[in-house]
This record gives sequence, C-alpha cells and structure tokens, in this order.
Amino acid sequence: MYVQKPFISNEQLSPAEKRNLQRRHLLYYLRLWDTEKNMLLGHVADVSVNGLMLVGEMQIPLNNEYQLEMKLPAAEGKAETLKFKAKSCWSSNDVNNLFFDTGFQFSEISDATVERVKDLIEEYGLSS
Repeated sequence: MYVQKPFISNEQLSPAEKRNLQRRHLLYYLRLWDTEKNMLLGHVADVSVNGLMLVGEMQIPLNNEYQLEMKLPAAEGKAETLKFKAKSCWSSNDVNNLFFDTGFQFSEISDATVERVKDLIEEYGLSS
C-alpha cells in the first residue's frame, strides 16, 4: 500500500502482511492521465492492488482525489485503458531531481480493474 513512501519501513505491518501487499516495479512505464484536466501526470513506476507510485515532472498536491486513467500497451492492435479514482498520499523528489515521485492509494476501483492490475503485475512486473 502506498500510504507511506515505499522506502520507509512500516513497523505496523508484520512480515506476512508485507508479503501480502506485493508491489512490483514495472518494466514498462504505463502512462497515467488526470481525466478531469485531460493531462498526463507521469508514468506508473510501481503498483500493487492497493495503490501505485507515479514518476512525473511536476509535484502532485497531497490529499486530493483524482479521476485517473492508465494507458496500457496495445495488445493485438487494441488499446486498453483502466479508469479509477485514487488519492495522493505522499510526494517527494525522485532520485533524479528533475522528477517527483507520488504515492496514490486507490479510493474507487472496480473489481474488474483490480483483477486487471493483478494481471499487469504478472505480465509486466518483476518479482519483489
């Protein structure tokens, strides 16, 4: 879950609970759009079924809910997008100071989208 920065350990979770929230660093950076402002926010760098980490050129305001759309790679000539709401929980400079990392927690997401996120973790992710 991306309520805190991923590099900060969460003492409240047991090792078993941490394993249940498997996070995957994606091999393919998926584009993430703010559909209300029709603008690209950045690229998904890390994802779990509870949230995601975005890498972008601008710092995202905290504690705001966003209507988001994730653009997926075209499969068999068909483009696919996932739509959901997520709340911005934290933001900080990336390792490259030209970019910002922002953690989002899913606030409204359909069961079908959760299943597709699980598929994406398997299809494009690395083992943690």
